[in-house]
Amino acid sequence: MRMDKQTYFPAGIYHVTWVTHNSRVSQRMIDYHVKKEMGIRLDAKSEMKITEIIADIIREKNYTVYAYNICRDHVHILIECEENKVGNMVRQIKGKSSQLYKEYLGKTAHEPFHFWAQKFNKWLMQSDEQLRNTVEYILFNRKKHGLPENKGLQPLVLEMLSRYSEAPLTD
Repeated sequence: MRMDKQTYFPAGIYHVTWVTHNSRVSQRMIDYHVKKEMGIRLDAKSEMKITEIIADIIREKNYTVYAYNICRDHVHILIECEENKVGNMVRQIKGKSSQLYKEYLGKTAHEPFHFWAQKFNKWLMQSDEQLRNTVEYILFNRKKHGLPENKGLQPLVLEMLSRYSEAPLTD
């Protein structure tokens, strides 16, 4: 029996991104000729609700988050992870937030609902400089995409964040 080699992910701080369902075309979609459907794009109210849900999950699971932003069709989060836990943490956040958002929308348990895309991206922070640059990138990501400021997000984001100065990296 063939055993797949499991990838090792060291403990540390990861910049993680994920997108809403069908908002981007992946190489896998191209390879398997998956028909592109209309992607999910969130309005300001939906961004606030999703952020509120994610903040509740972060607090419930006692995760350490240093930066967060949501930009219509994707999320950026800078999160501290134990060894080999990044995948499980992201799956928990995406899975539970999708379930709770479906309930918020009043959809029944039997209605199909695809909110987040299956995959996510992650980058391990390896220096204080990279950490600082990533925090800045996340904070200004809405501006980069030409999105208006969503004033309702700021109080929700501040509730979920740990102090950036407490991040355990040193050059």
